[in-house]
Amino acid sequence: MKTKMTFRHKFAYSFFNFAAYKEFLVQGLGKSILYIFLVTLIFSTVSNISTINIFNSEIVTVEHNLMYNAPQFELNKGLLSVDSDEPIYYKHDGEFIVVDTSGKTNSSVINAYSDGIYIDSNGFIIRQNYSTIQNIKFTDVNELIITNESAKNIVAILKIVFPLVLLIFKPIVSFFENLISVFLILGPLTLFISSFMGVKLNYSRACTLSFYAITLPLLLESLLSISGIVSPEFFAIFYIVSLIYCGLAIKEIKDIDKSNLNLMK
Repeated sequence: MKTKMTFRHKFAYSFFNFAAYKEFLVQGLGKSILYIFLVTLIFSTVSNISTINIFNSEIVTVEHNLMYNAPQFELNKGLLSVDSDEPIYYKHDGEFIVVDTSGKTNSSVINAYSDGIYIDSNGFIIRQNYSTIQNIKFTDVNELIITNESAKNIVAILKIVFPLVLLIFKPIVSFFENLISVFLILGPLTLFISSFMGVKLNYSRACTLSFYAITLPLLLESLLSISGIVSPEFFAIFYIVSLIYCGLAIKEIKDIDKSNLNLMK
């Protein structure tokens, strides 16, 4: 492949044109790192925008409830007081929330629900999948003072800070995660695959192939994030698909020009 490839070409060819992977090798490790940085930036930004939209929708609901529905409350010196003589029940997105500082109920009221939060004067309990995962006492944050007004201010700050932090730091974190994945896992495994297939790749070129091979898994990861699907097993799919792509690229390179395998040293 003699023509100079732009980022757009590299992105498209990484999905289906395994012959192009030979040109990726020729261009070197540095350009592959720059490529995956741009891919990470694009996919992270798209995913983050979706997350921010969901967050903004949720935060608007919280603001509305604080302004119009929530009774007066105060958390001071490790003790929560709520201006209500009766327990407050609230259900949101399948999660059952009970706030009771009157002492008329206990945490057992959320036992019938898979996910729930119980809040009393002394702390709160979080349950997921019918199991208690966290029990926090307000005395652990004894110096914290929160009222309706301060809660509104916190929410207003979060509306600005959260999107900025997500858009700035998430792509950087994702980029370094991809570097670690390639340099510590995919690069060595690709090196082993190439040796098994009788193609002489060094570590640098194995990493170069890996950076382009993770394009599809990163796209799938982004689509899952946008759709709100959580898959704990996806990390295995990520590495399997990446290694399959590396293997197919090595096979194609080997078939194209067996006489020039030394170019890959």
